[in-house]
Amino acid sequence: MKIGKAFLAGVMGGVATTVLLAIVRGAGVPVNLEEVMGSMITGSLGPSAFSVGFILHLVLSGLIGLLYAAGFEYGTRRADWLTGVAFSLVHTLLAGLFTIVLPLVHPLMPTQVPPPGPFMAGLGLTGVAVFILIHLVYGAIVGAMYGPIEEQLDDPLEDPLYPRCD
Repeated sequence: MKIGKAFLAGVMGGVATTVLLAIVRGAGVPVNLEEVMGSMITGSLGPSAFSVGFILHLVLSGLIGLLYAAGFEYGTRRADWLTGVAFSLVHTLLAGLFTIVLPLVHPLMPTQVPPPGPFMAGLGLTGVAVFILIHLVYGAIVGAMYGPIEEQLDDPLEDPLYPRCD
């Protein structure tokens, strides 16, 4: 597994989602993932929460990139933008379920930070669309950047970790 490449691909996917979210905020949709993440640690809102959240977002994005890489290497045995998008569907589902329990672990919800609701449904259909879009973009970037699997097997059923016992 290409660990450095996977982590970097995840970080770049995180940067892209941050840019997309900034564009969405500029269009009037009140979504600030970085500030929400950072305020879980700082216990307050504002620039310091955004900064902490931005760093946390990039680190988590890199770690999730490693999970994608494991799936590419040991699951699909391929990696490209389309495979990354396919993986992002599972990522979207898990993240959407996490948004349901977020108010239970976030110290400022619901008093200072409105709960996002499942799949950011608290922001309406636009929130759900943005939530899905950022995950699809993330997956496409990770898959494209990770690139082809270095060692392709002649027989896709043969796995070097689990040799056949014929």
